[in-house]
Amino acid sequence: MSRRGFGLGAASLLAFGTAARAADFDLVIEGGRVIDPETRVDRPANVGVRGGRIAAISAGALSGGRRIDAKGLVVAPGFIDLHSHAVSDFDMRLKARDGVTTALELEAGGYPIGALGQLGPGRINYGASVGHRAVRVFIATGLQTTVTRPDPDLVTSVLRREAEWAYPRFEGERLKRMQALIREQVAAGGLGIGLMPEYVPGAGRDEVLAVFRTAAELRAPIFVHVRRSASAKDDGPMAAMQEMIADAAATGAPLHICHIGSKSLGAIEPILEMIHGARDRGLDITTEVYPYTAGSTLIGSALFDEGWQERQGADYGDLEWPLTGERLTKEAFDRYRREQPAGWVILHNIPKTTVDRAIADPLVMIASDGVPFVNGRAHPRGAGTFGRVLGHYVRERKLLTLTEAVRKMTLAPAQRLETISPAMKRKGRVQVGCDADLAVFDPATVIDNATFSEPAKPTTGIPYVLVAGVPVVDGSQIAEAALPGRWVRSGAA
Repeated sequence: MSRRGFGLGAASLLAFGTAARAADFDLVIEGGRVIDPETRVDRPANVGVRGGRIAAISAGALSGGRRIDAKGLVVAPGFIDLHSHAVSDFDMRLKARDGVTTALELEAGGYPIGALGQLGPGRINYGASVGHRAVRVFIATGLQTTVTRPDPDLVTSVLRREAEWAYPRFEGERLKRMQALIREQVAAGGLGIGLMPEYVPGAGRDEVLAVFRTAAELRAPIFVHVRRSASAKDDGPMAAMQEMIADAAATGAPLHICHIGSKSLGAIEPILEMIHGARDRGLDITTEVYPYTAGSTLIGSALFDEGWQERQGADYGDLEWPLTGERLTKEAFDRYRREQPAGWVILHNIPKTTVDRAIADPLVMIASDGVPFVNGRAHPRGAGTFGRVLGHYVRERKLLTLTEAVRKMTLAPAQRLETISPAMKRKGRVQVGCDADLAVFDPATVIDNATFSEPAKPTTGIPYVLVAGVPVVDGSQIAEAALPGRWVRSGAA
């Protein structure tokens, strides 16, 4: 255990004996199984909340105004989703029902980051990285692709101008300007840098290395959707991973590899071996997975450039159009790509064994990669990721323990962000002094209900979710008036 972890653990243990003498609390959670993944506390206790923070964890009775009976339930840190592309209230309601208290857009990011300040209070906490792709779009076209503007007309405009921003090389003054904007935007609140070279084929290896150097200079994590593979077969996906690991080694930049399942496909074993080996030798590398055998992306993106079948190990019939549920043909694919480039498509191409292996690995965090719901339709991962892990992978299949699943969904993502955002040291934990962002769930019944045919069905078995001590899910229902969510920013902001 770290020195810091020992200190907080001691404070929590002290609270068990002394907190009952404290003054009344705003809210008391009584008799739940308290799980704190950092101190490894796992015991029945009462939790007192005051002023948005955890003020007591006690074996004795606590007095307070609002009381929640948590007997038979787990009291865990609220789930932290490092990879979420959706910001609408519809999406955030589903995330809250899934136990999420903080949802962050870190893979794609956005520009300018200050636009997040326009969102104001939300159901849950939110934040974003500075998007390398978004900065490129701005430099080349003047268009601003902020996290707060999922406008399909804007997205269509951006995609129709890919020839200006996605395929040209950035060199000389353009590259220097890009790095300067990234520095400026991290200082303005960006939680690191989002990098997606698969969607920006013109970003050469020299440009990517330059972005890594900027991340290292800022001590900012870089969240990477790796470059396109030449082939999905055999060891084909390894080369793109090797580029990112080499750049991290060369610069010292903190690296987070997004959705390792969809980017490893059949090469999950050697890729995990590379990441573990790099970490064992001192590199700061983390990764994540969503618990589904299908991904989702924009049909008009560069991912579907000619040759995509070989690169993705898939064909037209593996594509699903969520607005209708149809599996695509070449004719349908061409039509949607031409007429609705901003439409989301689901790609069924990830081996089940790959998902299982990643979820069971202690290094791999859980993140949804949830995409925006359109007319109630999208990939179900935006609604059910965390309930699916707890219900299907922990309780039913026993691929990992409950405490390990909680750690991968709370403490691990919080620790990934602590250097860039010290406020994250108060999240992902159930300890005195930490933010009262909590998920209270029934380990015997929690389960995802979202499916590819009914993707917006909320998770059940999570009756209470608190953000800053305020119930946003109360008795398994959304608390309509509760908007305690705030913008999570970099420490420099």
